[in-house]
Amino acid sequence: MTQKKLRLNITLFLLFTLLSISTGGILYGQDSDEYFELAKQEGKKNNFHKALDYCLKATKLAPLDMDIREYLGKCYMEVGQLEQARIVLLDVLKKSPKRVDARHYLLNIETQTKRYSSAVCYVNELLEITPYSKTLWQRKINLYNLMGNRIEANRATIRLYQIFPEDEEIKAMYNNVLKEDAEKKAKSNNLTGAVKQYEKVLEAGNADEETYLNLVNAYLKLGNYNAALSTADKGLFVYPNSQPLLDKKIGILQEQNQYHQAVSTIKQRLKKGPSEHYSNMLLYLKSEAAFHYKNTDPYSLYGELYQRTKSREAYNYLLNTAMSRGYYGDAQDLLNEGLKANPNSKELLSKQLALYEAQQNHAKAGATIQKLYTLYPQDTDIVEKYNIWSFEQAKTDYNQKNYKEALPAFLRLTAYPDYEKYANQYLFSIYLEQQDYESAMYVVDGLIAKYPEEPHQVFRKVDLLAAMENYPEAYELAYQYKRKYPDVPEYNYIIKELSIQYIKYLNENEEFDKVKDIAYDLIDLFPRDLQAYHYAIGANVATGDYEDALDVAYAALDIAPKDRDLRLKLAGIYSEMGQHKDAVDILSYLRLEFPHSSVVKESLIEEMGKLGKMYEEQGELEKAKNLYWDMLDVKPKDTLATIRLSRLLIEEGDYQKALEVLDKGLIYNKNNNDMLYLKGVAYEKDGQYEEALKYQSLYEPPANKYMEHKDHLRYLEAKMLKNQINISYLSSRTDSIPINTSVATIEYLRLEKRDTYIARFNYASRATGIGLQGEADWYHTFSNKSYFLLNAGIANRFFPELKAGLSFFQPFKNQWQAEIGIRYAKLSDERNLLTGILGIEKTYKRLWLNAKGMIMSDSEDLYHTLFIQGRFFLDNDKDYVTAMASAGTAPEDQKLDFQTNTLLSYVNTMVGAGYFRYVSHRTSFGIMGNWYNFKISPNDYINQYNLYLVVRTKF
Repeated sequence: MTQKKLRLNITLFLLFTLLSISTGGILYGQDSDEYFELAKQEGKKNNFHKALDYCLKATKLAPLDMDIREYLGKCYMEVGQLEQARIVLLDVLKKSPKRVDARHYLLNIETQTKRYSSAVCYVNELLEITPYSKTLWQRKINLYNLMGNRIEANRATIRLYQIFPEDEEIKAMYNNVLKEDAEKKAKSNNLTGAVKQYEKVLEAGNADEETYLNLVNAYLKLGNYNAALSTADKGLFVYPNSQPLLDKKIGILQEQNQYHQAVSTIKQRLKKGPSEHYSNMLLYLKSEAAFHYKNTDPYSLYGELYQRTKSREAYNYLLNTAMSRGYYGDAQDLLNEGLKANPNSKELLSKQLALYEAQQNHAKAGATIQKLYTLYPQDTDIVEKYNIWSFEQAKTDYNQKNYKEALPAFLRLTAYPDYEKYANQYLFSIYLEQQDYESAMYVVDGLIAKYPEEPHQVFRKVDLLAAMENYPEAYELAYQYKRKYPDVPEYNYIIKELSIQYIKYLNENEEFDKVKDIAYDLIDLFPRDLQAYHYAIGANVATGDYEDALDVAYAALDIAPKDRDLRLKLAGIYSEMGQHKDAVDILSYLRLEFPHSSVVKESLIEEMGKLGKMYEEQGELEKAKNLYWDMLDVKPKDTLATIRLSRLLIEEGDYQKALEVLDKGLIYNKNNNDMLYLKGVAYEKDGQYEEALKYQSLYEPPANKYMEHKDHLRYLEAKMLKNQINISYLSSRTDSIPINTSVATIEYLRLEKRDTYIARFNYASRATGIGLQGEADWYHTFSNKSYFLLNAGIANRFFPELKAGLSFFQPFKNQWQAEIGIRYAKLSDERNLLTGILGIEKTYKRLWLNAKGMIMSDSEDLYHTLFIQGRFFLDNDKDYVTAMASAGTAPEDQKLDFQTNTLLSYVNTMVGAGYFRYVSHRTSFGIMGNWYNFKISPNDYINQYNLYLVVRTKF
C-alpha cells in the first residue's frame, strides 16, 4: 500500500512539473510581449527611462527577439547611454542584417559622438535600401560638411539635385554650391568657368538677384555685351523692380549706342512711378542720343514713316531692326499688331518664336513652336525646331518622373536619326523604372545591335538583367564583352559593380559557394581590391571552409599588412575554427595598435569570453579565472567576465573574493540582475543568510522560474531562524527479548552565526525501570570554516553515567573535510571507555560521502568499528535518501550507546537506509531503518532491527 501511494505521489509531481513548464512557456511569451508593448507606450510619451526598464525586462525573457533588442538600443540612445546603445544595435545587425531602424539609430549615435565617417557608412547602407530618400541625402551632405569635406558635400548636393530637380529646398542648396564654385572661378580669373556655373544656377531656377548681376559682370568682362544684355533682361523678368539690374541694362545699351532702346527702357520704368534717379538719367541719355544720332538713325525715320503710312516696308524694317538690336518691347508691339491681323502667319510666328527665345521665355516659346508644328508639319525647319523643343521638354518630363508625357515624345523622336539613339536610351530608362522589363529588353537589344562597340549599351543590358535578378546571365554577358574587348577598361568596372550586387543577392539567398566563385573572379580582376577579399573570406567562413578563408585573409594581409578590418576578420576565422587562443592573440596585438578602437575592444572582449568558456568546459578553471581577470582589466564594466569569474570563485568556496568582484561589477552595472543574484548566492554559501535574502530578493527571475525563486527566498528566511526543536523516537527489536528497547528524544537547538547550542533529553523505559539522560552539545565555527563539537552527558541508568566528547573538523581542498575526535564514557558497571575517532568526508554536487574509523578501549581490551554512509540529495537540494554500513566489535550508533554494556566485543555488521523530507522550509521528518547482526558465539547470532523516526521544526 505504501509503495502504491509513493508511485502516485511521484506521478502527480511529474504531471505538476510538466504543467508548470508549459504554463511557464506561455507566461514567457506573454510577459515579454507585454513588457515590450509597455516600453513602446512609454516611448511614445518620450518617457524613455521607463521604456528602458520595461525593455530590459522584455529582453531578459526573450533575449533572441530582435524587435525587442532593436527597441532596447533606441531606448539606450534616447537616455544618452550611447555606447551601450551602439553595442546592442551592432549585435542586432549582426544577427539580423536587414534591419533599417537599427541603422537609423546607429546613424544618429555616430553623429552625436562625432564619428562622422562611420555615420556616412550607415547613410550609404540606408541609401542602398532607399536610394531616393531626400532626408538621407541631406544627412549625408551635412555629415560631409561637419567633416570639412566640401568636395564630397558638393558632389552629394549635385547628385541630390539630379534626383529632385524641382524641390525648392534642394534647388537652393544646389544653387549655393554652383554660386560658391562660380565665385571661386571668378576670383581666379576663370571667367568662362564662372559663366558656366552661373548659367547652371539660372537653368535650375530661383536664381537670386545677385547671381544675375554676377553673370552680367562676367559677360561684360569677357566682352560679350549681347549675352550680358540678355542676362539683364532675364533678371528683370524675374525681378522687375531691381534697380541694379535695370541700371546694368541701361548701361549696356548706352555702351552699344542703343540710345533709343535705353531711353525707351527708362520711359517704361517712369510709367510705374516718379524717380529722380531715372528722370536725371533720361535727360542725360537724351542729350547723349541727340549728340550720337543727330537725327540720322534710320530706325527713327522708319518709325515716323510707319506711324504716318503703316507701310509694309517700314513695318518689316522696324521689326527686323528691333529684333536685331534687342528692342524687345518694340518688337513685341509690332508682332502683336501683325499677328492680330494674321494669327497663322508662319513668318510672324517664327519671329515671335525667335523673340521668346531671345528673352528666354521658354513657356511661350514652347507654345509657339507647338502651334507652328500643328500648322506646318511638313516644314523641315519647323520640324527641326519642334524636335529640339520636344526633346528638351521630354527630358524635363523624364527628370520630373512625368513618364506619361515623356514616353510618347521619345517614341516619336526615335523616327529621326539625330535623336534615335538618345531617345531610345531614355525609353530604356523609363521602361526600366516602370519595371516593364520586356519593353526595356527590346530597346536595349536594338541599341546593342546598332552600336555594338559602345560599352554603355552593354552596361544598360547588364543593369536590366540585374534589375530582373537574372544575375547569372548579366554576369556572363559582362564577361563575354570583356573577352571580346579586352582593352576597354570600362568592362572591368561594370563587372566589379555587378559582382558586388550579385554577391549581395547570393548572400541573402545563402548561396555561399557561388559567392566564392564570384569573389575569386573579382580578386583576379582587381588583385588589390580588399573588398573582394572580404567577400571571399565571408563566403568561406559561411561554408565552413576555414582553411581557405585563412589563405584568402593572409593573401589580403600581404597587400595591406596593417589593415585593421582584415586582422579582425582573421581573428573571426580563428574564432569560428574554435581556435580562440589564436583569435585572442591577434586581437590583443590590435588592441595595442588601436587602443581607442571600440570595435577592437569589443571583439577582444567577446573572444576572451569564448576562450574562457572553452577553458571552463575543458576543466582548466585556473586559466579561465586568469582570463576573466584580464577581461576586467580591458573592460572593467564587462558583465560576462564579472559573472563568470564570480561564479567560479563561488564554486571554489572563495566567497569573499567573489563578493569583491561582484561589488566592482555592480559599480558599473548597478541593477544587473545576474550580479545581484550571484552576490546573494555568495552570501548564502558563506552562511550570511540575511545578506543573501537581501540580494536575492532584488533578483527578477524568468517567468518559468518565478515560483521556484519565491520558494528559495522562503528557504533563506527559514535559515535565518534561531531556534529549532527535534523530536525523535527509536524502536530497537532483536531476536533476544531482554535487550528490546525504545528511546524517545527531545532536542532544543539555538542557532547563532558561529555557534550552535543543543540541549537534549533522552528517555528509555524497561521492565527494570526508567532511564533518563541529559546532554549538551556546542558547535563553534572559526573564520577559516573549521569547527569543533563539544559534547557532555549524564544519566541515571541504562545510559552511560557520564559521557564527554570533543571532535575537530577541518575543511581542505575543494569540498573535503577531515575529523579527529575523542570520547569518554563511564558505564554503569564502573568501566571507563575511551574512544578515538578519525573521519573524512567529501561533497559532490548532490552526493555526500562519509567514512569513520573508531577505536575503543576499556583499559583491558581494544575494540574497533569502521562506519561509512552516504546521502543523495534530491532535486530540491534539501530532501535526501541515505544509506550506511558498518563492521567491527563495538556499536557505532551513539543513540544506542547504552548497549555497550551488553554487546561490546561482539563482531557485528550493519546495513541501513533512510529518507528525510522537508514538508516546508521550517519542518522536516525522517525515517531510517538499520539491520544489525551480532556474532555472540562461533555458531550463534543475534539480529537487531532499528526503526528511527524524527520530526524537526524551526521557529
